[in-house]
Parts: sequence; structure tokens; C-alpha cells
Amino acid sequence: MAHRRDSNLRKCVGIALGFGLLWLQGTARSAGTPRTLTIWTFDYGLTNSLGGGYNAYSRSPSSARTYLDPNVHHSSTGHALRVTAHRARESFCGVWFEFYPKSLDPPQTLDASPYNYLTFWLKGEKGGEDFGVSLSDTSTREDAAPKAQLHDYLPNGATTEWQEVAIPLSAFAGLNRRRLTQLTIEISKPGDERFYLDDVALRADPPPPRTSAPAPAPVTTPSARRAMWIWNTKELFDPRGGAPEAERLLRFAFLQGIREVYLAADLNSVGTVTSPRYELKNGSSYGAFLERAHMQGLAVAALAGAPEWAARENHAQALAAVDAVLAFNRAAPAQGRFDGVHFDVEPYMLVGYSDPALRNELLGEYLDMVSKVVEQTKARLHFGCDAPAWFYPSSAAERVAMAVTFQGSDKTVGEHLTDLVDTVTIMDYRNEADGAGGIVTAGLPALTYAAAQSKKILVGLETSREPDSAIYFVAGLPLADFGRRLAKSSLRNESYFGDYHLAAFSDGRNVHLGLRAPSALEGATRFAFEKSLGALARDFGASSDPARFNVQRILAEARAAVGRDPEWQGFETFELTDPETHGEVASFKSVHVMLAKETFFGLGASVFDEETRSVAEWLSRYPSFAGLAIHYYDTFRELVEGN
Repeated sequence: MAHRRDSNLRKCVGIALGFGLLWLQGTARSAGTPRTLTIWTFDYGLTNSLGGGYNAYSRSPSSARTYLDPNVHHSSTGHALRVTAHRARESFCGVWFEFYPKSLDPPQTLDASPYNYLTFWLKGEKGGEDFGVSLSDTSTREDAAPKAQLHDYLPNGATTEWQEVAIPLSAFAGLNRRRLTQLTIEISKPGDERFYLDDVALRADPPPPRTSAPAPAPVTTPSARRAMWIWNTKELFDPRGGAPEAERLLRFAFLQGIREVYLAADLNSVGTVTSPRYELKNGSSYGAFLERAHMQGLAVAALAGAPEWAARENHAQALAAVDAVLAFNRAAPAQGRFDGVHFDVEPYMLVGYSDPALRNELLGEYLDMVSKVVEQTKARLHFGCDAPAWFYPSSAAERVAMAVTFQGSDKTVGEHLTDLVDTVTIMDYRNEADGAGGIVTAGLPALTYAAAQSKKILVGLETSREPDSAIYFVAGLPLADFGRRLAKSSLRNESYFGDYHLAAFSDGRNVHLGLRAPSALEGATRFAFEKSLGALARDFGASSDPARFNVQRILAEARAAVGRDPEWQGFETFELTDPETHGEVASFKSVHVMLAKETFFGLGASVFDEETRSVAEWLSRYPSFAGLAIHYYDTFRELVEGN
């Protein structure tokens, strides 16, 4: 199943410069300095012309979202930034706005010394909304920046009409106006707030008397072609009810604008380990579905893949899967054939990916596998691949980490993949279109590169929710020792250890391997599970050589790293005796959680529709944007139908 991983929210901000945003009128302090310097109008994209981005921030259980709303704005056309927030009493939330990207080297600051006022236009959803406003400079911490309160300048708070707010810069005590870095909106009081911001500016003079806002112009947003993953074929091809279920799926696809589906190919092994060969199960059911889908104008690609296929020793399995699809097509009538093959092969799920020294080698083998499939499908089937959005990094440091030398060229793994295949579907798993951590910003590197190569990118969105997973780890090894042992182990190319899913966690100094626990961990099941953990520890546990490895220090470093990582909850050491050696194994357990921001699950159809319209609006200006892909049918239908 398509994997999700988030990246640093602010590192991608600079890439949005490709929008050619905002007409900022200059910051030099000279005779030509404008009396009004408009910083944000929110009309042309996700940053200002200096590249500074914005994003919501929060600490659970508080939450905040932003949205570039084309239907509510102060000017007659354009957008306003809608802020929706829930502030819990014990935590915080708000929105930050950079003047320049923090990723710039050397850092840049905004000289606001010619100005005396910070102004912006504000409209509340219900009226009475209130918040704090702070400005940061290079000498202040963001959480200690000079702050003003909205109610001091709007005694009645926001109203449901547009009002211009003017805050004297003198209200921000101790602020160095020559070196501004950030503007922050902080929700001040517990409860729910929704309001709109527009036309943020610095002014030398007090703003003129308020004038009524012009009537908004009609808004039209482009629609986007949609694809969809279908993993579960059991009900679809069940002879007792498959036909009605297939009709339901096709009707749903038509209503939701789905024009292509990635349909899981259920393969039956008829070969050997050394000579793999597959056949498509339920061939007649696939054929009947393909004929009905094609009558509706729906393209269907055979969906297949496993993380292990990335490793060179398993390339024959990937090629055998494609052979099975080609053999099916040769035997089927024209209307009952697959239109393409779609691979979901995720090399980062393999243990070898957790070692930096082996990662590059593994990614090269993955690209080699893709190139072999390209040759196999050429002129016969369309070939597409899933890839995480972070395969296309924007910062220099991230590009180095993702760089691969392949076929004589040095590029990121995502760029190589784009060069090879017909279409890449990036797993851009976020539930907000805008902001520095949003779908649009994260997808821009892939779209920008693909546009230069005349290739196409589909932007994948998540609607499912992974259950929390209890992972039992053996206290691991320092990076260098882990790499040396892994290089000699067959575990390099595995995502499972026996019957259990492997997990790797790096605390920056050490790599810890663990196993996903069964739901019921008792009796014989517990014994078998602990036996596997013991075997894992003999090769990759600090307890394998306690005289050399400081077990308690390694556990302490793991505890600290788990506490910093929002994808992990809780840290608990547990007693484990290796059933084989009867030796004590240093171990800990934690719970892996899917971050709420990664999925539209539970947000409802209206939020999904609004955010996807926004994605289409901003990305449709890229010729490489081929539409949206939705993961996956069952949960997407639940979201739309409210089941």
C-alpha cells in the first residue's frame, strides 16, 4: 500500500518562487521608497515575491488550518486567507508568515524602518473573533516576540464585514524594525475561530478612512482529471455479488470524475523461487470488468508491487508480474485488456534503506528495476509508478541525500524516475492545499522538473487511516556498526522478518530494528513473537555485545528521539529473554501513529472538495499536472457517501 512520509514544513517554501508571486514594490530605504509596502495579497500563490511562505501551527489538542479562498476577498478579485482554528485551553495555535524564507543562506531580513504601521484587512465568520499579532526580528525568539492584541485596535473584535486594522509598529516594544523576520497570528482565547485576512501591508502614514469592499467577481476554478487506487478485488470479483459491486464502483467513478483506476492485479505464483512466474487469478472476472470499464471510457492499469522488488536479487519477480499482465492481454479481446501497468514499489520500506551507506545503492537498484520494466512494456503498455513527494527534494541538503548516479547521470531519484516512466503519481499525502506544508508546495519540485521534460505528474491524496501499530524494538546499534552488520545480512532487502513486519527507527546515532506486534500477544503467539525478537537482537541488538555497546546510553538516546517524533507515542522498556540463548535483551516498545495531517479521513466530503479545487487551481498552470489520484476506492467512497 502506498506509504506516507512528511518532510520539514518550511524547507519547501523557496520552491514556490516559480509562481512569480506578488508585486512587492521594493525594500530599499531610498528616496523612491513607497509610502505603502504591500506584503501579502494572497492573490498569486503561496509566497510573497521574496519567497517567504506561511503555514498554520498548533500543538495538540489545538488545531489550525488555512485556505486560499477565491470566493471571499477584500478586493474585487483574487483570494483571502481563511484561518480556521480550535484553541484548547492547555495548548496553542495560529499562523506564521515569513518575510523571506528561513532556508536562505545567508539569512535575509526586511527593513521596515521607513514605516510606522502594520495594516491588514479582516473579516470574521460570525463576528467577535480576536487574536494576538506579533512581529519577530533577528534578536527575538518567535515565542517571545513583541505582541499586540487585536481587541486593542478593534474594540468589538472582527465583524462580518471587512475592516482595515492598523497597528502602530511602536506597539511592538523593543522591535528592531530594520531586521524583521516573521509575522505571527496567535489565537488568544480557547474556542473556535474562523476569519479572513487580506492585503497585509506596512504603511508610513495612517490608512485612509475605510471604504466599502468592492463586489467580488464570479469565480471559476478548473477541474482536474482523477485517478484512483483499487486494492480490494475480493468483493469486486466475488461470483456471488461481484457484478453489482462492479457496477457500483463504475457508477461511483463516473460521478467522481475518475478517468483511470489502478486495479490490484491478484497474481498466483506458478513458478519457483529461482524462476518466478505468475498468472492472473480470476482472469474472466478481470476481463468482464475491463470491458465494462472501457465502455464507460475508464482506463485501467494493473496495480502491482512489493518493496522487495526494488532489490536487484528480486527484479525477476517484478518482470514476471509484468509478463503475467502481458500474457493476459494477449489472450483477451481488445476491449478486455489492461491499458497499462502501475507499480507501487517502495524501496524505503526495506531495512537497507535505513543505512545511509546502503541507501544510494538500493535506490540505484530500484531505478534499474524500473528501467527493465520500461523496456518490457515499451509500445505495449503505459507504465506508471508511485513515488513519495520527497523523492523530489528542494533544498540542497535534501538533494544530496536523494541524489543517485544512474546511467551516467547524477540526479535525484525522483528526477531519474520521471525520465524513465510515462507517468509518476506522487504520494503527496497532506490534507491542506496551501501553506508551506501543503499539497501544492510539496508537489512543485516534481511538477517543475516534469514540465521541463514534457512528462506528466499525478498528485496522490490520502483518504484512508492506518491503525496505530505497537512496535517492539531491540535496543539497536550505532550507525557504523549497524551498517557493517547489515551489509553482510540478507535482511538488507527485506521488509518482513519471518511473519512480522519490520520497522526501523533511527535516533540520529543508532538504528533500532523492531517488529510490529500481533493484535493478541499472549500464549504461543507471544512466544513465537519473542523468539523472532531474540533472533533479531542476536544480529542487530546492542545486547549482542554489551561489553562494547553502552546499552543504557543507547536506550536513553532512543527515548529522547521518540519523544521528539510526533509519529511515535510512548516509550516503554520491557523485559525480554532470548528463548534460544536465555540471555537478557535490552528492548523497548512504542506506538507508531499516522499523523492526522496526512489524510482526509474523517474530514468529510466538503473539506475534500474544497481543498482539491484549490490544488487544481494552483497546479493547473503547470503543463505537467495530469490531475489527482485518490488513495483509495473503499475509503474515498466512505468519505464521499458519509458511511
